[in-house]
Amino acid sequence: MVFKRFYVQIVIRITLILAFCLWFGFEFHDPPNFYTIIFLGLLIIIQVLLLIRYVNRTNRELSKFFISLKDKDSSLRLSPDDQYGTFRELADILQETADMLKDARIEKEKQYRYLQFIIEHVDIGLLSFQQDGRIIHYNPAARKMLRMERVTGLESLNTIYPEFKQILLDLAPGRSTMIRISLGDEMLQLLIRSTDFIFEKDKLRLISFQDVKQEMDAQELLSWQRLIKVLNHEVMNSLTPIRTLTHAIRRSVAELKPGKDNVTFDHSLFADILKNANLIEERSTNLVNFIKQYRDITKIEKISPETVPVRGLFTQITGFLKEELAQKNITCEVSVTPENLEILCDPSLVEQLLINLLINAIEALNGCSGPVIRLRAFLQENSHVMVQVSDNGVGIPADKSDEIFTPFYSTKKGGTGIGLSFARQVMRLHGGNISVQSVPGKETVFTLVF
Repeated sequence: MVFKRFYVQIVIRITLILAFCLWFGFEFHDPPNFYTIIFLGLLIIIQVLLLIRYVNRTNRELSKFFISLKDKDSSLRLSPDDQYGTFRELADILQETADMLKDARIEKEKQYRYLQFIIEHVDIGLLSFQQDGRIIHYNPAARKMLRMERVTGLESLNTIYPEFKQILLDLAPGRSTMIRISLGDEMLQLLIRSTDFIFEKDKLRLISFQDVKQEMDAQELLSWQRLIKVLNHEVMNSLTPIRTLTHAIRRSVAELKPGKDNVTFDHSLFADILKNANLIEERSTNLVNFIKQYRDITKIEKISPETVPVRGLFTQITGFLKEELAQKNITCEVSVTPENLEILCDPSLVEQLLINLLINAIEALNGCSGPVIRLRAFLQENSHVMVQVSDNGVGIPADKSDEIFTPFYSTKKGGTGIGLSFARQVMRLHGGNISVQSVPGKETVFTLVF
């Protein structure tokens, strides 16, 4: 509507100018009237000036509007001379747009101040830097944690911890690592996470630092308490009968008395002594095997990663257990998205881990109707690969979901309690984690994050 009215006004004014020009030219014919010619000339000049003023008025308002946008002026008020004229509607639209931009700018400023407040007061250290190692920003928590008042480049961090710069550069986005550093008389255990982002066409990396020493100490104490509880149970189960059998042997030996002329012995006592000695040997062997198993799960220190197709990995482990799955009528569903999904891992360790999880799932399905095991692998938005092993078996009680990863803890009769602790150690060596979610009697899902 605004532009239609504008076009009409332009056409009318140009038409008037052309009409006056024709009249002006006609007056030069016989006989010329100089007064009329002068009058028409003035009218033409006035109409041209009015046309220029009319067009320039729009240009001025538009120019004022765009200059205010350029200068981020939030006090812009558009008020053309003709409050009810042709440009009133255009002025209203421009003013409404300016007010909307003003409100958006105010809201953006509020969000910026809010985020700035969070960054300045959060107790997690934040540091961003460019690809060349130049530090762009770091918050007070990072300054306090690293005890450095001014940091301009990553090289200066090497004074805190050797190769600190290289650790931050090599840490892949979405990954985390942990280092222990000593600052004066204080020991810090820093959990470092990395993520990349684009800001004003520059690729930056954001690093977060968090001192988790207290949390790790508390978790370590809890783990030791659980482990000692298991060790106490296993060791006492072996030592108690050994001590009892030793006392029995001592009593049997004390009852052996030599005769006057020759030495005679009760053969039944010898049989008891031999039996007790065999039992002692058996319990001692079990105790040695228990300690050997503990040693075996703690000696894995490094991995040999390779790029492994997940589909091929699933095919291989299901092939190992194909007969057992068929004998127990268990359906095994496999899903890999995308089909060519790959993970960087130690194939032998991860294969053994998944076999352990499948065996656990098979055992959990004993006596269940319609037993199903599902193997899923998919790619998350943060580029992490998730592998899930689920079943619809008996499930795990909620109060046991943390304890099942403790070495030698098992909810199964006769279980060694090694499989899941082995799985957690393998995932930690891969820089990932393992977790479980279970609804008893409905579904249990073990999730591996690579």
